[in-house]
Amino acid sequence: MVGVLGSVVQTVVLYLGRDVAGLHYLLATVLAVEMTLAHNFVWHEHWTWKTAGQPYWTRRAWKYQLGTGTVALLANLFAMRVLVGGLGLPTLVATPLAIVGSGVINFLIGQFLVFKRVVLPGRDALRNVMK
Repeated sequence: MVGVLGSVVQTVVLYLGRDVAGLHYLLATVLAVEMTLAHNFVWHEHWTWKTAGQPYWTRRAWKYQLGTGTVALLANLFAMRVLVGGLGLPTLVATPLAIVGSGVINFLIGQFLVFKRVVLPGRDALRNVMK
């Protein structure tokens, strides 16, 4: 669900940047991806992995931006360059194709690197003492 909502955010921001503000399609793609990353991180924190309120959210945010953000930006820019710049597809047709291209990889980065179970040292230390 987060990915679907993020796809809508990315498409709308891309449309506003490219077709309303007149930005170059690659610059509009960068802005759209960044807005989507912020949107998705908040929803992943509160819903997908339910880590909201747990410590180290800023660390997760940086990991998310560096992992998922890097993959999303590079994959989307590459796909948009090929699909729009190379093949001449309209940006709003190319965008969903670019999103799908990086979606699975981004989910795996979130699952195994960003939102993995947060371990609280005090709680685990107490469990080890009780064993």
